[in-house]
Amino acid sequence: MDDLLHKLAAHRRRIKVARVADAALRWGFYASVAACLAVLVSKFAGVALPTAVAAAALAALPVAMALREGIRSFSIRDCAIHLDRHLGLDERLSTALETVDGMGPLLRADARGALERSPLPRHAFPRESKLLAGSALLLAALLAIPSPDRSGAAGDPAFQEVTATELQRLESLANVDVQFKEAAEALPDHPEQALAILEEKRAELMAKLLESGGDASAAETRKLLEQVTASSAAISAELRRLGRTVHAPPPAVAKAKLQRQKAVEQEAVLASAAVASSGASRVASAASVPWNPRYEPIIRRYFGREP
Repeated sequence: MDDLLHKLAAHRRRIKVARVADAALRWGFYASVAACLAVLVSKFAGVALPTAVAAAALAALPVAMALREGIRSFSIRDCAIHLDRHLGLDERLSTALETVDGMGPLLRADARGALERSPLPRHAFPRESKLLAGSALLLAALLAIPSPDRSGAAGDPAFQEVTATELQRLESLANVDVQFKEAAEALPDHPEQALAILEEKRAELMAKLLESGGDASAAETRKLLEQVTASSAAISAELRRLGRTVHAPPPAVAKAKLQRQKAVEQEAVLASAAVASSGASRVASAASVPWNPRYEPIIRRYFGREP
């Protein structure tokens, strides 16, 4: 009995270790797939993810599932049933453990001999373990590939120089408006976002300048507008040089441009109406003055009244 129990205990430890390893490999593959998706979302969709927290959670997943498998109940009897099923022993081991008196010694001797004669099958690793290496290589490749919004900028000295110059300018204007502080914080890692903030501020300054009507604050607004325009133009030019996407102006900029276009059109309409009324008054005054009939075609052509 003791010899059979020792053999079953050794098989039990081996089976527990194999199950723990299988759980770690299986959930390690799932964690690597989740990490690949997280990197894709972070790099190509521009979604900011807490890297340290996500990495810790994904690394803890296979460890937690391996621990769960390790503390799961797996007794000597469960091991005997498992070996009976996998070795084709027709319940010899489980029956030998349950039978104590009578035929017990003979059954245990038969079970011990059958266990020693039966070759142990080769351990089959889970299917996910074969895909783990591929998913790990894919994750390494995704981590090595730079993000599209930072491609070509990290090692470009001209871009870094322009960024440093504009960063100093924006930091000097941070006490004027909080938007300059936001643009300065976004410029090193997300220049497109900083450019959008500057374009929005530029539209606000242009609208404010149009509403000021040349009062005392117009000079200060115009000076601030020139600085914002210069920063926006410098950043936009560097982004275009690097082949990075310069997004369309935000709605505030488009709205300001549309308002300016409408104002110009209204001024043109008013000017044309004034010219028309002036011409009509000149025609009316000319019609009241007598002249020689032979000059009628010349006068009509001059005042726009062709017969």
